[in-house]
Amino acid sequence: MPPAIVGSDNHADVERALVVNCATVVSGSVPTDTIVQKHCSLHVRGNLIGSLTIEEGANVLVDGSVEGKIVNRGGRLVVHHKGLTEGIFMLGPAADEADAVLKINLSAVAFNWATLAKNTDADCAAVLECNAYGCGIDPVADALAKSGCRTFFVTNLAEARRVRAAAPNSIIYVFHGLHAGAAQLFAKLNAQPVINSAIELAEWDAFVNANGWPGGCALNVDTGENRLGLTMAEAVQLSGRVRFLNHGITLLMSSLASAENARDPQSERQVAWFDELRRLYRGIPASLAGASAILLNRKSHFDLVRADSALFGINPTPGSANPMLPVVELHARIVHVRDMTPGQSFIDAEPKRRRLAMVSVGQADGFPRSWHPKTTLHAIVGGHRCPVTAPSSLDLLAIDVTDLPDARAAWSGEMATLIGSTITIEGRRGDAIDRPGSAHRSRGPLPSHLLRHLKILSQTQCKTRSAQCSENPKTTTINCLPPYNSRRGRQQ
Repeated sequence: MPPAIVGSDNHADVERALVVNCATVVSGSVPTDTIVQKHCSLHVRGNLIGSLTIEEGANVLVDGSVEGKIVNRGGRLVVHHKGLTEGIFMLGPAADEADAVLKINLSAVAFNWATLAKNTDADCAAVLECNAYGCGIDPVADALAKSGCRTFFVTNLAEARRVRAAAPNSIIYVFHGLHAGAAQLFAKLNAQPVINSAIELAEWDAFVNANGWPGGCALNVDTGENRLGLTMAEAVQLSGRVRFLNHGITLLMSSLASAENARDPQSERQVAWFDELRRLYRGIPASLAGASAILLNRKSHFDLVRADSALFGINPTPGSANPMLPVVELHARIVHVRDMTPGQSFIDAEPKRRRLAMVSVGQADGFPRSWHPKTTLHAIVGGHRCPVTAPSSLDLLAIDVTDLPDARAAWSGEMATLIGSTITIEGRRGDAIDRPGSAHRSRGPLPSHLLRHLKILSQTQCKTRSAQCSENPKTTTINCLPPYNSRRGRQQ
């Protein structure tokens, strides 16, 4: 079993070249120069950002692209999707004018969907609720549709309209169901409501009968998550309608309450209950599993699985190596550097002088106000990890750059990396964020709430690509294009 590399804890890990002297797998992109020694192999599940040197007899497989110089001295190189990230478009002000840059890698989103789809015999849908977890539903839907995804789940009709524009031939389900008077809008968009109550079903039936609408709906049953959905008793009572030819139900669905734990007794009960319910709705496709269950609980797959937050780099298998590629990068500009002495502000307990860099990102940009007290959050400045010293203010975050070997790396105007291929933010609770490999091990996946908060950075509604965005004029968003075709293994 080749070792998996997920990033080093060395303070200079961004600057050092990666030297491969055995069979090695890198889960993610490699930001450094890479040397693969004789008769060794390297598999990069991402992009090679730096140069690549391949010695005699070495084998290299890259799932993304190679952006630097390639020196091949008698080895073998296979690049599945060369040029994936060559095309980009920018929203917001120019990068040199922006105080922060949020980069969304659509190629990684498509790769993550393909990874999940390959782990099941069922069809794999994409869950793009809450504006694709803040990453921008329009480009994400387009990328996934070009990669072979045919079914999408969204929050509401507004999102359904955007997915329909990006993926005209797709099947679209709307989680929040049917509200009064909205049936005609569903028909106009050819979208299907996820029915969560008997009242919604009655209104939908009335519209379908009155207008002869051939479109269907999904029936959502609460089997234990205690959120939206019909009760089990209601679902059993309604099952008799499937005997009629035009029953109108295209999908029977539910959600697992504890999908991250495959051996959880509640998950086992939910799978058993849903399987029994499926027998009553014979002939109707069934869907129960999200991303975690796709990888951890094959019994829950049924006919359709739903790839959710894992599409955007969130670990679907907490406690294990993340099989997903990182999607989000966040860089913020240093706007001020100052020396602090003991007794000043939030470093009162520090026994020596500290040098702090203030970067232009904070609560207003969706960055967390606080995190777990035992967690140390880091940023990368000049290729070195530096600790974040205090919670963010409305628009600033303080980073301790005292120990940087070159103080010029933290000059005003330089960029610090807060989220990237070698540093991520993780945590299970809303106020707990962590970085894998730090002194305090991660306790869970990158919280989806953080991605949705960062939508303040990523959501921009510009009429032209060069237009100034009034929603957040200090931020630039870059989306990597184009996606690859996962079914055919080539660029779309």
